[in-house]
Formats: sequence, structure tokens, C-alpha cells
Amino acid sequence: MDLVKNTAFFVALIASLGMFLLAYFEALKITNQEGKVKGGNMILGFSLAVFFALMANVLM
Repeated sequence: MDLVKNTAFFVALIASLGMFLLAYFEALKITNQEGKVKGGNMILGFSLAVFFALMANVLM
């Protein structure tokens, strides 16, 4: 059981870091655009990053 919990922790941690990076680069891309922009990917990325960070915190 400990192996499963540790594996789930590392998967959640890596997913959280990946989603924060995705949202960060999406925000950079949005700020360089003019006119209408779609922020759905950035909002989804930050939301998932926070979700995975909370999961990693609970699993620790």
C-alpha cells in the first residue's frame, strides 16, 4: 500500500508542476496577442494544477 501511495503522490506532483508550466506559458502566449484572446486553456491549466497540488498534499 505504501508503494501505491508514494506512486500516486509523485504522479500528482509531476502533473501539478506540468499544469502550472502549461498555464504559465499559455499566459505568456495570451499576453503577446492583440485583439480577442481565449483564456480557457490558462484557466483550465491553473485549475488542474491546483487540484493536483492539493491531491499531492493530501497523499503526502
